[in-house]
Amino acid sequence: MIATSYALNKVLTAIARQHATRERLTDEDLAGHALGEEERRALKAGDIVGLYQLGANPYLIRRVFRPRFPI
Repeated sequence: MIATSYALNKVLTAIARQHATRERLTDEDLAGHALGEEERRALKAGDIVGLYQLGANPYLIRRVFRPRFPI
């Protein structure tokens, strides 16, 4: 079972709304979001599998971390 994380999806939505893509997120991107340490680590590393396992929406993962996906 995959847990859902409102805060994790909220930060991904905020980046997606900027129409920005990233290899990984920065501390500045994460500022003001109530994330757990594991979530922060996955976002900063651009860990696609880890983010999915933490409950990130697959659409948001693909939209934000598009450069990490092969064409």
